[in-house]
Amino acid sequence: MGKNPQAGEVTKIYSPIQVACGAFVGGPAGVMYFLQANFNILEQYGMKQKTIVWGLLYLVLLTVSTPFLPENIPNLPFTIAYVITARLVAEKYQMKKVDIIESDHYEFYSNWRVFGLGLLCLLVSFVAILVPLLVLDATGIVTM
Repeated sequence: MGKNPQAGEVTKIYSPIQVACGAFVGGPAGVMYFLQANFNILEQYGMKQKTIVWGLLYLVLLTVSTPFLPENIPNLPFTIAYVITARLVAEKYQMKKVDIIESDHYEFYSNWRVFGLGLLCLLVSFVAILVPLLVLDATGIVTM
């Protein structure tokens, strides 16, 4: 399952909790980035592609549905849903924390890296959702 580092070589990977934290900080783009990064490390390229496709579909759905949601609906349930989904996918299809700890071939990326990349993903999520909404508003298709 995945890369077979030579003796003494260690490959870094995100734990399921780090994936969830990256998703929480980075929004939908964070979910896509951290899951696809692990699938790439584990050489699960089909799952990597599925992650990107489903993530892009989620972004489009979120962007299209946002103008039609009542203003009093909180964002937190959506955030909780994709954070939990990211963690469950990482635990089921990637490596559990205990497996990474017990492995001689894998170790965790730093939490600072997760935080920094999460912030970058937040910017990407913000632009990916806001720019289309502003275009729809400017063209009069949707009034914000």
